[in-house]
This record gives sequence, C-alpha cells and structure tokens, in this order.
Amino acid sequence: MPEARPLSGAPQGFFPDCSSFAAAREALARLEAGAAEFAPYCDEPPQMKSGATGKVGYLRLDFQRDEKLGRTVLADLDRRAPLLAQKALYWDSSQPDMACVITIETTGCVVQGDRLALEVHAGKGARALVTTQSATKVHSMEHNHATLLQHFVVEEKGWLEYVPDPLILHRRARFLQDTWVTLPASAGFLYGEILMPGRRWHHEEEQFGFDMYSAGFHVFRSDGEALFEERLVLDPGKTPFCNAGIMAGYEVFGTLYALVPEEFLPALREEAGSGVTERLAFGALTLPGRAGLAFRVLGRNVEAVRETMRAFRSLVRKTVLGRELPPGFLWS
Repeated sequence: MPEARPLSGAPQGFFPDCSSFAAAREALARLEAGAAEFAPYCDEPPQMKSGATGKVGYLRLDFQRDEKLGRTVLADLDRRAPLLAQKALYWDSSQPDMACVITIETTGCVVQGDRLALEVHAGKGARALVTTQSATKVHSMEHNHATLLQHFVVEEKGWLEYVPDPLILHRRARFLQDTWVTLPASAGFLYGEILMPGRRWHHEEEQFGFDMYSAGFHVFRSDGEALFEERLVLDPGKTPFCNAGIMAGYEVFGTLYALVPEEFLPALREEAGSGVTERLAFGALTLPGRAGLAFRVLGRNVEAVRETMRAFRSLVRKTVLGRELPPGFLWS
C-alpha cells in the first residue's frame, strides 16, 4: 500500500483503504470531508439519511493467477448491497485466460444519499476484465448528493481493464467520484468512462441539467511514488458547456486511460492519432510521469464515442498483449 500523500482535491494525507467494508465507509467519509465543491449539497434527505443501512454499497474483487488451471480466477469477493458481482466468466476469445466479471447495481440507479465503494485487485500475472451490467444512471436529487470511491491495485505483470457502460447524469444530479490506481511499471491498466450529461430527449432542461459532477483520478506506483492526478469539476450553473472551446456542440465525453509499460507509449501515441469531424473529435496525450496515455473523445452521440474508444482499446491490446479485441457482442 502506498504511503499517504497530501494531494490537491483530497483531504490532507488521504489515501483510500477499501480493503474492508468498515475501512471503505471511513474512506468515503474522509473523501467527502475534503470535497469543498459539495458543501452546498450536504443537507440530509427527509426520507432516509445519507449513508444509512442499505445506501452504502461495497464491492471488493480479488483476481489471482491459477497456474494449475492456466487462467486467472476470482479468488475472493466481498459485497454489500446494493453492489454485487456475477461469477467470473471467460468470454474474451482473444485472451482465454482472462477472467471477466460483470458488476451489478441492484437498485438499478444511484440516488441521493448513496455512498458506494469499489476495490479491484489483480495479483501477479493475473488478467482480468471488469464491466457493468448496464449504464449507471444518477437520478435527480432534491437533497444531498451521491459518492463513488474506486481503488484499483495491479501487481507485477498483471493486466486489468475496467470498462463500465456510460454514466448518465440526470437533471439535478450531484455526483462525486474519486478513482485511485496503484501499479508497478511492468503492469497494465485500462480505465474507460463515458459521460452522458443528461437524457437527451427526456426534458428540455435535461442536457447539462445536472447540478454538480466532480471526478478525481490519481495514479501511484507500488512503492508510493505519485505519478499524476487530475480532477474534472463540472458545474453547469457557472459554466455554459456547449460553448466553443468546451464542448462546442458535442454532447458526450469519453476518456480511456491506458496505463502501460513505458516502452509501448511511442507506438501507441503515433497510432492513436487525432481528428475532428462533425460527428466527433478525438486525440491522445502522454500523461505525466510517463504513466501512460489518456485518450479523449467528444461526440454527438454515445455510439460514435463508444466505437472510437473501443478502437483505441483494441489498439492497446494489440500493441501490449499481441492480440486485438474480439468482435463485440451484438446486443452491447
């Protein structure tokens, strides 16, 4: 576990311990204590207090390489509703030793007062893919906010992919998300997210109608070296996001972080390229600390963004693991 370091956007000395349900609850509380942007959204709902029993979801997945079976297995799992996970499957034909797990939000959505924590660990030489059952829908909120804390740990020569379905922010949603990654230089981690700022055809005030979205991303080496961090804070009440220089008419924002060994970065950066069309804009940038690449996509619709991010993800697979992604499922 890296030593605690004071980083901007997090409480002094904060580093999340999500190794148990009790530790995750404490980490969530400490995270929120340092989230100044959510100070206006801390009033308690009259229906059920924030963080009450049943509103604190917890999921821990531990993947290990099983040499006897010749593949990665889900060696341990701990959960608290409303989060759970299906058993490991092996549907990726290009990586038959990769354990694939689908996580589930049993309530079907995120509502005011929810506090969620996810920890995923990939052991030495393990290969795992984690995704979600469906899009994460953050509902409208009259009181308080919702929080998601994520911690991903990859060990030597491990490979982990976390590629959830889109995050949809409904009108008047308030969502705090913080993601922490720990990995050595020999490991690989792909993290993708697609942000949809509203349900396009639901309401005339739905598009960019959420109240607050704040997402932090922090990356450390296994010895505690801090490589980089960034925080995206979106406050539609203060910033018109559809203006030129921000979204410029695009409606969906996607990011894929490719944290891979340094020797692969030049080839990936060159092959990723960049472009701007009426349908989408995309490009890759090298992250600080030579941690990897961040591939950004702006699009008119989620299909175009998803397709472009999948193409980059396939490029990363081919460059680092030697095989591209297999064809996607017809229903996804």
